[in-house]
Order: sequence, then structure tokens, then C-alpha cells
Amino acid sequence: MDKEVTINDIAREAGVSKATVSRVLNNPEKVAKKTREKVLKVIQEKNYRPNPMARSLTTRKTGVIGVVVSDITNPFYAVMVRSIEEVCRSYQYHIFLCNTDGREEEEELYVKSLIEKKVDGIILGATRMNDQEIQNLAKAQTPMVFVSRLPENREQYDYVIVDSVLGGYLATKYLLSLGHTKIAYLGGHWPTSSNLERLEGYKRALEEAGIEVRDEYIYCGEFRMENGYREGIKILRAGKYRPTAVFSANDAMAIGLLEACNEEGVRVPEELSIIGFDDIPLSASRLIQLTTVSQSTAELGSLSGKIIMDKVLNPRKKDVRQQIVFPPKLVIRGTCARIKEE
Repeated sequence: MDKEVTINDIAREAGVSKATVSRVLNNPEKVAKKTREKVLKVIQEKNYRPNPMARSLTTRKTGVIGVVVSDITNPFYAVMVRSIEEVCRSYQYHIFLCNTDGREEEEELYVKSLIEKKVDGIILGATRMNDQEIQNLAKAQTPMVFVSRLPENREQYDYVIVDSVLGGYLATKYLLSLGHTKIAYLGGHWPTSSNLERLEGYKRALEEAGIEVRDEYIYCGEFRMENGYREGIKILRAGKYRPTAVFSANDAMAIGLLEACNEEGVRVPEELSIIGFDDIPLSASRLIQLTTVSQSTAELGSLSGKIIMDKVLNPRKKDVRQQIVFPPKLVIRGTCARIKEE
């Protein structure tokens, strides 16, 4: 049986004191970059894992960050969580992942449980709780960062998001530039900021073009592939209200819609143009080639991880708000085409 690696072994190998190793593990910002990198390299080579119980007693920190998402089966969250995990791991922290399945009561229970377990910080990628519930949880003084979705009073919190209104506007504007006027919106029924803001951008572009926003062209399901398929069947069988183009509020639903088109024998983009939102890796595959709005998913995760670690390691910054809004980018691939003149 291999001998367990101790903090003394790391200190001896790195040529530093035991106290320096401890600072690298618990307060890395207090250690010079060159020394920190040297110690972390030895820790990695030796596969050293600090004793969480001892660490907690010494620092009153658990070394754990809670991450709450609404649907881990959505590739968007998979990419985002991986980026968060990479950042936390670089600080010798672990993540505790919670999947709410889009249920408000589940989200509230998870967050309360994370606070009870005294995690050092929480990243919220699901926000179905009302503002009063979030304010009550904020009183626990556990650092919280919102990513991708926002609560009502956003100015009170730290967050990393994409400009969803602008993203919805850019997507719809692009379809309008191709001559489409019968443009449907395929979104979620959850009252989340991302859904409402993308819908707002869609409406703004239509109104600016002098086109009436019709309820018949707005479809709501859940932000999942299977719901994109189900709503897609409805869209394709809508008779006189069948659109020539669809803006989907996320890529997963857009891919579900593509499946519905395949089943119904509708050619994309010849008979229906489709644009998504997220730019998940699957969207760029040769078989899909989805035109979409990119929201730099990996960067969202990475930055939210860096902000929560900054809050955890620098308690004096707890009242300094860090609020980052990414500009969306239009990524043109193969699922949109100019409408044919009748």
C-alpha cells in the first residue's frame, strides 16, 4: 500500500515551509505567484489531497462550492459546469452539483441544504425562487453568484450573464434580413430572465420592422430537446399560421425542432429557417450546422467561478458587486436561408 502523501512531504519537495503550503491551499492570494505555482505543481505531481476535516477546523472553510442548475441534461449547463469546476479545482476546491429540474421548491431546498452544510459559496444557474426567498437566503451571508439567469432585483447581487435582449434582437433581425416576416418564437414557459429577455428582443425586432407580434407565432415548452420536438410538430402543423422561420430561445429546443422537421419531411433551410441560442458544441457538428447566437458558455462558467472564489478568499469584497454582461455573437451556419419570393 502506497504511503499517504502529507503536507510535510509537499513542503520538503517544494523547498518551502509547511505554513507556506497551508497558505497556498487556504489563502493562495497571500502567496507570491512563483511560489504558489511551484507548490501547486508538486501538489499535482504527488496527487496530494488535503484532509477536508482538518482543513475545515483550521480555516473554518469546507473547500466546497455549491452549483445549482435547472437541467444538467442540457449541454449548455454541462459546458458551463465543467468550466466552473476547472476554476474551483485550481484553488483546491470541489463543487457540489445540484440539479433542480426546473422546480422552484427543489431549488429552494437545495440552496437551504447547501447553506446548512456550510459550503463556502454558491453559484446559481437556476433562478425560479421569488425575490423574497432569495433575500432571505442572502441573509445567511454565504457568497452567491448568479450565472446565465437573474433574480428580480439584480442590482443587489453578483452575476455573469449574456445580454439576452440583444441576443433575441440579433437573431430575429437576421431572419428579417433574409426576407422572413412570419417568424415564430420557441421558448420556455419558465418565467426566467433569459426566456423573458430573449422574447423581448424578438418582439423589439419585429416591432421595429413594423410587423405585428402575434400570439399564434409564440410557442412555449421547456428548454429541452424533447420539448423542441413536441412544439416543433405543432409549429409545422399550424396551417395558415405556419411560420417560414423560427427563433428558438436555446439550441437544445432548436435541435428538437430539426428532428420534427426531419420527421415531417420539411427541408431546412429551404422550407423553414431555424436559429438557436447558446452555441453548444453539438450545434457546430457537421450533421446539424445550426445557425445560433453564442453566449460564450465556457467563459460564463469560468468567470462565475473566479468571482465566487474571489468572494470566498477575500471576505472584505463581499459587498463589492461584480456584475458582468457579455455581448452575444451571431454565428451563421447552415440552417437559415433567404425566403423564396412567391
